[in-house]
Amino acid sequence: MNINTSIAIQAVLLVLALAVLVLRTWAHYLLKQNLLNLSDIFAWLGWVFSLGWFICSTLALQILIDNPAIGAELVVNSVEYLKTVLVAEYFFDTGIYFPKISIVLFYWTLIPRVLETLRRALLGISIYLGCALLASVLTNTLICLPFSDNWSIENQLKSAWNSYPSFCIQWALNFSTDLLLKHLRLRKEQKIGLIGVFSLGTITLIVSLSRFIAYNVTDFELEDEAGNTLSLAEMSTAVIVVCLPGLRTFIVRSKKSTNRSSSHQLSGYGNHTRIGVGQTSKTGTHKGQAPPSSYAKWGVRDDEIELVTHIRVSHELANPDACSASEQSATSRNLGL
Repeated sequence: MNINTSIAIQAVLLVLALAVLVLRTWAHYLLKQNLLNLSDIFAWLGWVFSLGWFICSTLALQILIDNPAIGAELVVNSVEYLKTVLVAEYFFDTGIYFPKISIVLFYWTLIPRVLETLRRALLGISIYLGCALLASVLTNTLICLPFSDNWSIENQLKSAWNSYPSFCIQWALNFSTDLLLKHLRLRKEQKIGLIGVFSLGTITLIVSLSRFIAYNVTDFELEDEAGNTLSLAEMSTAVIVVCLPGLRTFIVRSKKSTNRSSSHQLSGYGNHTRIGVGQTSKTGTHKGQAPPSSYAKWGVRDDEIELVTHIRVSHELANPDACSASEQSATSRNLGL
């Protein structure tokens, strides 16, 4: 793979992840919620760090044009290159955890307090994820001492970028957190609404494993063009994964629009009957709609995941009790006529 091809592929992956993030944010805006919640912020941080990796990768690859790697150990005689890849190392090994934090925050919102066992498991995963992130930063910082050896031409093989032990530690921490999140699955009948997350999450694991195998097959001498592309593919895929639940909002809204259009056509002669919460049909039978799902902001319905034993109605939407009280008041007035 040549340098221009590597840069082009990374740019496409980065733009794709950005497009999905924008759609997720737009979906939240359509639902009249805050433009960004905490989970969204970490998803955006994941993309920003992906952008940082892309910029460093592009600069490093451009430097290699004038200062190519030489010898069996692929030594690069450029201090600028060594400093650039060191920054890139921090962008990747730190940024890869932000999408994971985002999905954990999503799970905290999704899983109700009544499921204590699942929430305890989620707490354990959250603690492990935080420890893994801290260990990742410390590994990059302490693996090469003195720290200035990271950009020393003579000692560059000891740097965090060229350290095989550091690579193995970082990959093991990264892959283990992916496995834990993937195994925090719901029951079979509860996975329907999140099937895209788990499916694409499998792709993230495959990309990560492929990157690890590629580096080991080449005795940790994989060319930067291919290695950088695989790294950004892993980061961008992780960002896309955490955005999928929010994108389901568009599907739900589309289905509702279709159903509403169909009901209008069935009412006939232009006399459209709107039956909702607190309203009755012509026969006097209550046909109120179910209270809105508390998971609507994620685009996931209760009948798809069946996590809660009762429905928690959003404060932003109408209160069913208030609607019932209003209905009783209207009935009393009618009886008084």
